[in-house]
Amino acid sequence: MSTDGAGRFRPAAAGAVLALMAGAPHTAAPATNAAAVRIGVGEWTPGALAGALIPAERLKPLGGAPGGPPIWKSNNPEVFHGDGWLMQNARADAQRGGADRPLNGAFDVYLFHINKTSEPAGAGRTKYLHVLVVNPQRRNVSLRGKGSLYTNVDSPIGPGSGPSYLVARDWLNGTFRTAFGPVSLAPGQAYEVTRATLRDLNVADGRFALHSSGGVHVYTVITGSGDPADAVRLSKGGPAPGPLAAEHANDYGREAGVYRRSGWSGTTALDVPAAPAHLGLTFNSSGKFRFGGAFLQDQTAPARMALRGAASRTYGNYGHKFDVTLFLRNPARAARSVRLSFGSNYTGTAVGTTWNGPARLDGAPIHLHTTPAAPSQALATYRIPPGATVRARLTLFVPGLITSNQQLILESIGPPAKARQPSGQPVTPRAASGRTRITSPGSAGSVTPRTRTSLLKPAMRRGGKLRTARTVVPINASGV
Repeated sequence: MSTDGAGRFRPAAAGAVLALMAGAPHTAAPATNAAAVRIGVGEWTPGALAGALIPAERLKPLGGAPGGPPIWKSNNPEVFHGDGWLMQNARADAQRGGADRPLNGAFDVYLFHINKTSEPAGAGRTKYLHVLVVNPQRRNVSLRGKGSLYTNVDSPIGPGSGPSYLVARDWLNGTFRTAFGPVSLAPGQAYEVTRATLRDLNVADGRFALHSSGGVHVYTVITGSGDPADAVRLSKGGPAPGPLAAEHANDYGREAGVYRRSGWSGTTALDVPAAPAHLGLTFNSSGKFRFGGAFLQDQTAPARMALRGAASRTYGNYGHKFDVTLFLRNPARAARSVRLSFGSNYTGTAVGTTWNGPARLDGAPIHLHTTPAAPSQALATYRIPPGATVRARLTLFVPGLITSNQQLILESIGPPAKARQPSGQPVTPRAASGRTRITSPGSAGSVTPRTRTSLLKPAMRRGGKLRTARTVVPINASGV
């Protein structure tokens, strides 16, 4: 699919102060989540790792649990063919179901959509994507927020670039295209958080954090005019046409609803055995399907409200924050070293990229990129003195153009001959150890596909370079 349309992101102009469906049953065993997990030397697999990945059925649970505020998600339909709303939490709709579930206090918003007005047999047309917040209360509501939205015109899709990459980068760095508020919404008034111009085949990805003093309704709306008044009018009508990716026994489906949590955090303590040995931890995993006869740890969040045809859980966790810490302890009297790698379980041929996003490892920025042909990437090697414990912390926001189910790979490889970088962050006072190298994406071994997923985004043409976000003036509310 080509994504080289000429549409442009347009920052929001003056703010436009303008039956619960749970989806398919969750088939997995109950999640075994704990905020902290400890793994002994006996739980590692002796010997060197053969290949690029650890088989999914041998992965250990990652210490942690779902956290963060609720998240409102608009990704089903992912592709739209015309005008109307894409997601709303205001009412039950005759076609899409849903329910009135106002959001109060802190909550996040995530969206990913593609303009395909040229399908099934039409002429491609420029459309406008609006994010609206409406006050349904009988009193004024105060609203504030921040976040970013990008299109593939702002940054063409490729390794280290693209709208999903830039949104994750902005959240990781705390630098946003949009910031506003507080603004006061009178009863029945709406506020346009942002607006994007999308020509045919353009892609939009966005994430926002909002805070409201009272229950509010959120809408993503497609218009042909770009007029906020038209967006408000269409928000009261029917849904925009587009193909739904429904959850069922063999598919995750896509998200459209309000989900209970927007992140995952926790700690995992590991005693490092003598080399060679290896171990894998689940990362961004779901427990819907069996892999090699075993369910993976479920790191997704359930829906509070989902539209008909939408996923019942946050499979893929797009837009979620992961903040995980590993405590690597050396119980021996000689130094030991551990190599940490990041991998994606999917090695099929349906997509070209399985992960493409920024991250921070021990506070330092890194780039994560995996493909079916190169499914794992070495991140760092930690040297651990006798009796010491070293901390490894990975923080990221899950980007939109990825497949679900990743893994963190740890290999006990013995002490390195020579450290190539300054030592990192020892936990015990006598430790003088830490990260010794960061490598580029590693080469892949021959890996048999071990995943079944429908979270496979359409193949995108790559190209272009990363562009920096431009400043967006805070939106000012005005009555209509």
